[in-house]
Amino acid sequence: MFAACSNTEELGSLQTAQQDVNAPVNFSVYAPRTATRAGLPGGSDLTATDPALKYGINTASLQSGRHASAGFGVFGYYTSNSDYDTNNSTPNFMYNQQVVYDNTKSVWNYEPVKYWPNEFGDAAVSDDLDKLTFFAYAPQIDATINTGVPVMPSDADFYTSVGVADQTAWNALCDGLVIEPKDQVQKLNITQLTKNTATGDPIVKYVVDTKPATSVDLLWGVAGNSEYEGMNGKTVKAGDCFIDLTKQKGNTTGKMDKKLFWNFKHALARLNVQIVAAVDVVTDPDNDPTTDDYDPSKSDKIGTEANTTVDDSTKVYVRSVKFGGFALKGALNLHSDDVTAGATDAERVANAQPKWMDYDGTKDLTFEEVTFLDGLKDGKEGTADNVQKNEGVSALNPVLLETTTPGIWSKKDAGVPTDAYVNLFAGANNDPTAPIYVIPANETMDITITYDVQTADDKLADLLSDGISHGNAVENIITKTDIFKGVKIMPGYAYTVKIILGLESVKFDVTVTPWDETTPAATPELPNNI
Repeated sequence: MFAACSNTEELGSLQTAQQDVNAPVNFSVYAPRTATRAGLPGGSDLTATDPALKYGINTASLQSGRHASAGFGVFGYYTSNSDYDTNNSTPNFMYNQQVVYDNTKSVWNYEPVKYWPNEFGDAAVSDDLDKLTFFAYAPQIDATINTGVPVMPSDADFYTSVGVADQTAWNALCDGLVIEPKDQVQKLNITQLTKNTATGDPIVKYVVDTKPATSVDLLWGVAGNSEYEGMNGKTVKAGDCFIDLTKQKGNTTGKMDKKLFWNFKHALARLNVQIVAAVDVVTDPDNDPTTDDYDPSKSDKIGTEANTTVDDSTKVYVRSVKFGGFALKGALNLHSDDVTAGATDAERVANAQPKWMDYDGTKDLTFEEVTFLDGLKDGKEGTADNVQKNEGVSALNPVLLETTTPGIWSKKDAGVPTDAYVNLFAGANNDPTAPIYVIPANETMDITITYDVQTADDKLADLLSDGISHGNAVENIITKTDIFKGVKIMPGYAYTVKIILGLESVKFDVTVTPWDETTPAATPELPNNI
């Protein structure tokens, strides 16, 4: 597909003169459809008009788009005559080697250039094999070699990496959430790599970023085809890892220009969650209750006995949303198991699965429930015993929350809209379809949402949850299980969830009992005064 070679002009003449001797290790890359090198490599491009370029990583974004300056990273292991040891080998041939695309030459470059061990030749053949093993991930981050922690860029480089001008613009991108650049780089998305002295498989640690504008896709590489053949006859099947390789055979003319062809696969699931409030919703126009075709912009799906929008005196606020089916943090082992099934290369690549482990990288990843709260300390978090919590910064869209001081609710507060879907998460840049990237746990998705319907009414003496007498609040806790009807949250799949908060107005109908005009059967006798 796309070739990778040295960025030095000398390599061409050297390779021609010494075809069988110092053959460079070359790479070729494919990334599926679907920023800066220092620290945060960039998330989605919410300004793009092409959906294929808007979200996540693909070949175009790696070559010339948002992730071009990041490229991909390679770990290389030299084990001499021994086989790769998944517990004891060290990345002593390449450590987090950055490979980037040169658009002027249409090649993938890296430096310093590394060469295959030379154990084969026309005149003499060594008894040794000298094996190399390679693993790769994308996008590449710059990390401190002895800790694996992402390097914190300068403030200017950081703002450039996320496509904003300054701190003010960064705060706006986060919908007002105060998140320090250092925390964004070192505590979210790719948070740590295997250090250069570590033994065993390379690990990429990841923490989910719930801001769509900066949530970073994560890919890992497998063999993209079955074209590799070593000088000793070893082959690698598509979908497998590049393990225990000897120098690659050249083409039919003997020229050593073969490449290791990576196919990068999405290790995460893409999740978009939208929300709207629906007032007096009637049945779907097509009378099919199994389809979710509710459109808040069409009046024929709104009841006619009440207003089609929530009255100004009423606001709907999200208190918390709990998800089941994915994890917020984990460690991706780049050595995925070589048990890929399939008759063709395409089938084997499609069936290859990432190897997710717990965040420490010591055991398999387990299912967890993830709860996002509204950020208010008001005792209305939807817990079983209604225990008050000291919440941190909310990851939810502030439009959906009661963001004023509890007890000073105003008709000007936004609340959940009734006329259009909005993104559930903060930092979506007003894009309802913007996704975040989550770690799949191979579980079906459940959602529990807690929301308040608050109505300002100064004639009431009842207290709201914050203890202020200014109306009434009705708390709703709704759970929907098995959202996708048996479909598990899997890597490489994009999921869209639309949450409809149904509101049914309290309606009255009246009839007045008419007068009973029946004439009594008997005439009462009155006293006779004559």
